[in-house]
Amino acid sequence: MAEHGKVLVDASVWIDFLRGDDDTVRALNLLIKSGRVVVCGQVLQEVLQGSRDDKAFTRLEGQMRLWHVEAEEPADFIEAARVFARLRWQGVTIPPTDCLMAAIAVRRKLLLYANDSDFDAIPGLRRYQP
Repeated sequence: MAEHGKVLVDASVWIDFLRGDDDTVRALNLLIKSGRVVVCGQVLQEVLQGSRDDKAFTRLEGQMRLWHVEAEEPADFIEAARVFARLRWQGVTIPPTDCLMAAIAVRRKLLLYANDSDFDAIPGLRRYQP
């Protein structure tokens, strides 16, 4: 059963959603209808930079602007660096962008919806499970 609360939706989910993946479309539509979707600047960039052309970029930009945006703050970058370093000290390396997403979610007490197993290594992160 899915936990309640606002959900930071990772670019991996948006990409699957836009490609029409049935399970992702179903799960994300439930979050959209319940007003629980949150994005951050990094997600906006990752989703938009995958556009095929200017027309698609503009259309997608309009769609992505519908969601609540949690702006990154200096403390998020510091916490992301801490997460990255602690994992690296344990011999685990994940992308710095994933560390930033996790830091934003943890600091704001958001669930994270991602189709990426890298996030499993991050302590204290609550994952959204559709």
